[in-house]
Amino acid sequence: MPRWAARSVAALLAAALAACARQGPVLRGGPLVFGSPGDDLAALRAVVTAFVVGEARGDEGVDTLLAGGADFVVSGVPISNRPRLAGMPGRGLGAVLEFSGSVAGDAAWAVVAYRWQGEDPAGAELGRATFVLARMPAGWRIHHVHASHVERWGR
Repeated sequence: MPRWAARSVAALLAAALAACARQGPVLRGGPLVFGSPGDDLAALRAVVTAFVVGEARGDEGVDTLLAGGADFVVSGVPISNRPRLAGMPGRGLGAVLEFSGSVAGDAAWAVVAYRWQGEDPAGAELGRATFVLARMPAGWRIHHVHASHVERWGR
C-alpha cells in the first residue's frame, strides 16, 4: 500500500474510532459524501451489509471481504473468534438498519446500526459498528471493525 494511503487509512481509523466512541442515538440520515462518486458509497454499503448478514449466519465466506490482517474490536476487546460483531451471540439473521459512510481516495469508513435476530423473536439484539475499508484490486475490503452492543430489544 502506498505511504499516502496508509496515512489516509490511519487518519480514517482515528476518526472512525472517535465516531464509534460517541454517546447518543444511532446515526440517522443519508451517507456523508466528500467528493466521492455515489458508486463508491453503494459499493461500501454492499460490502458492509454482506459482511453483517454473513457474519450473523456464521458464513465463513465473508472472510473474502476482509483485507489481510483485518482486526476486530468488540466492546473494547480485540477478538478473532466468530461472531466478530457485538450483540451476535451465535448464528441468526443480520440486517443493516442504518448506514453512513465517507470515501477519501482509496480509503473509506462507514458507521452502521445493525440487528441480529436468533430463533427467539424476543431476543433481537442491536449493535453499532465502525468499519474502516480500503480500495483494493478486488474492490473495497474491510481493514478494521469496532463494534458495540447497544441494547436488548423486546425485554
